[in-house]
Amino acid sequence: MIRYLPRLRFQQAARFWLANARNRLERSPRPTKLFVAASLAVVVLFAAALFTLVYALNARSASAGDRIATSIEVVFYVTPASSLTRISAAIAAPAKQTMPIVTNARRERLPVLTRQSALPSKPQASPTPAPTPTAISLRAVAPMAMAQPQPAPVTACAQPTGQLVTEVLQSKVTVVPIMVHIYLPPCYDPQHHVYPTLYLIHGTAYEQGGWLQNGIPRVADVQMSLGVLPPFIIVMPGADMRAGEASKYSWTNKGRGSYDDFLVNELVPYIETNYSTWASREGRAIGGISRGGYWAIEIAFAHPDLFSVVGGHSPSVFSKLVGIPQNFSMLNYAPSADALRTLRIWLDSGDQDWARWDMKRLTDDLDAAGVPYTADIGAGGHEDDYWTSRVPEYLAFYAADWPRVARAKQALAANP
Repeated sequence: MIRYLPRLRFQQAARFWLANARNRLERSPRPTKLFVAASLAVVVLFAAALFTLVYALNARSASAGDRIATSIEVVFYVTPASSLTRISAAIAAPAKQTMPIVTNARRERLPVLTRQSALPSKPQASPTPAPTPTAISLRAVAPMAMAQPQPAPVTACAQPTGQLVTEVLQSKVTVVPIMVHIYLPPCYDPQHHVYPTLYLIHGTAYEQGGWLQNGIPRVADVQMSLGVLPPFIIVMPGADMRAGEASKYSWTNKGRGSYDDFLVNELVPYIETNYSTWASREGRAIGGISRGGYWAIEIAFAHPDLFSVVGGHSPSVFSKLVGIPQNFSMLNYAPSADALRTLRIWLDSGDQDWARWDMKRLTDDLDAAGVPYTADIGAGGHEDDYWTSRVPEYLAFYAADWPRVARAKQALAANP
């Protein structure tokens, strides 16, 4: 149009062109107007649908972040061979550079699971995947070895989860009642079967429930229902720190009137009276974290007739004790070095953990006495994230010698 009006200015030409276009549109037949309107409507609807889809996807991904569940690590464990390797000096070496990686560990990760159990789990969302620990064997061969999948139970269990029972014990030793969490395995059957028992003691960060925060019920549910772990009872006693200076957990070391006295002479008899346990040293194991690691080791060393397995996880066996002599050794609690050799002993700590120095002093004493043990240095500090990451390995170690299926009461009576 501008070509035929060369003398008009550009603005006049543009106005003329727009007016001409409007006149043509008004003179156009009705179907053309309908087609244009329909096209515009389609474009608008498509844009709205695209916006809604993008918004919904973003909202779904944001909300899923709070509900995501951590994959479960399945560990198959076989009791280490008797050959021993002595490299405990590596504990004192610079961390992460000189510690060899265990290459013969068998690990499997299950698909991400939704929360189907009402058992307590670690609060708040998005636990970060646990780092693969760098492990070192101090006196025994690597603590995990290749193993064949465990046989399925003789009687199939239709329950995917166990039960968590909470009891409050009125102790004659402690000045306050003690809360105890008791995990019963899937298909727990006290009428026909007896079960091994694992006693787990938390650290000073919790007065009760520390092992629940570390995921014990969740891991036990998955691995017992799969047949990776045998069915067993897990007893998690609380402590009495709120008693202040009267706390037996915090301010005693051994013997009568101590936390040892409460656990050995009150808790164990109560559990074995009220639950269907395999009541022999072969059917009992004990372990603990930090200060709880001290108590587990002290109790097992002092009572090897009661326990066959002991674990100390970041054990505070020197740094946090009260009133110990200058040349103190945990081995002094044992009736003899020969008695300690009847125990399966596990020790571990993180490579950034202050308690690894406590652990080294203990391993030095064990070496000097010729007592075998298994010890690992993993990746992490003196913190819940480290212990939580190793729960599958802990449970596999404790249960390594226990029968893969629940023992019948008749069979136990005939062959205790």
